[in-house]
Formats: sequence, C-alpha cells, structure tokens
Amino acid sequence: MAAVTGAPDYYERKGSLFLRSDHMNYGRATLNSNWHQAREAEPKDYDISQHDERDLGKATYRRIGNVTGGQLPKTTYQAFADQTKLKNDFAEREVRKPMVNLDTLDCLNIDRDVGAPKHGYGSVLPRHNPDYNKHYLDSTHRADFKPPNPDYVPVPECPPEFEDKSAAYRKCHSQFTDTADYRRPGRNTWQDESGIYTNSHYKREVFKPTETIPPQLS
Repeated sequence: MAAVTGAPDYYERKGSLFLRSDHMNYGRATLNSNWHQAREAEPKDYDISQHDERDLGKATYRRIGNVTGGQLPKTTYQAFADQTKLKNDFAEREVRKPMVNLDTLDCLNIDRDVGAPKHGYGSVLPRHNPDYNKHYLDSTHRADFKPPNPDYVPVPECPPEFEDKSAAYRKCHSQFTDTADYRRPGRNTWQDESGIYTNSHYKREVFKPTETIPPQLS
C-alpha cells in the first residue's frame, strides 16, 4: 500500500499481507520476519494454526522441555503431601545415644550405615586419613642408629643416696649491700640486717667450723 503523498509505506500494519508482518500464519516455505521464532517453537503437540477446528482446551505442549520425560513437576501441594513419607525418620527409637560433649567426644561412636562410602568420593562427611594427626618425632640419628639388641632394656638410673647440698655454694641475695634492691623477697621493705640467708643451714653442714685455737696439751 502507498500513502496519500505517493511515498511507499514500509511500516507494518496488523492484518496486512506484507512479508514483514508477524501477525499472520504462513507456511514453512514462506519466510517472514519471525520465521525463526516459529522454528524454535516446534515441535508442537497441538498446533492451533494447522487444525480446522480450534480447541482452546488442548495444550500446545504436554511437557516442559525434554528433560521431564513427559511428566510435569510436582505441585506445591504434592511436595508438602510427600512429607508424610518422612514420618518414620522422626519416630522414637529404642537405641539412644548420649549427648556429645568434651568428655564423650573421644569415645563416641556415631558411625551408621547410610549407603555411602565412609571415605573418598561419595561420602556424606569428609574424613581425614588415620595418620592425619600423626607426629613424626623420631630423629634421623635415632631412626638410623638403632641398638643392635632390640630386647635390651637400659637399667634406670638410681636416685642419689645423699642429699643435694649444692645450694651451699650458691651466692644469695645480700642483706647488707643489696638492701634497696628490686629483688627484695617478701612483702616487707624495711632493711633486714640479721645476716640469715636461705642457705645458711646448708653452709653449716658443708663448711663445718673448725677450732682455730688448738686445745692445750695436758
């Protein structure tokens, strides 16, 4: 069609037979402006343009894509109604397990048969290998130079039979020259000039006093 002014009218109008019109149903041989959209919509279970009697009660597609296998997904009511099948999972069982706390964590046995492998691919929970927290404390010398006799048991060292008096040779904190020192023991801060040290009794036992004046010869 042409406009009144004589210029060609290229604009699309509803009901026109122009090939750019996408409001008419053409055959497959005729390529109009939306022919690719019609190809993407095929195959249709009920094409309303190819039947003489139009029945709007029939569905164009009886499936949602090709992934459902011809079955529609469950409705909201069907999904909630299927929860009644989970009733046995919440039934009271005779075997009761104690609560998990820090005291029962090491001796707790929560293994059960869930139909899946315990380790590796397909397991319900990731698990470490048995040697995950193993500590390798053997030194190179101890691993390479082992004793020749594996049944050899070293004799334990006997405790010393004498009392340790090494404190007698230790220099204690001076009560005369270090009176105002920060190392003053105890709560009191006054100067103690008694001359009694903590190792005084050890000094008397180790360094026994000698008589400087020899006894008179009778």
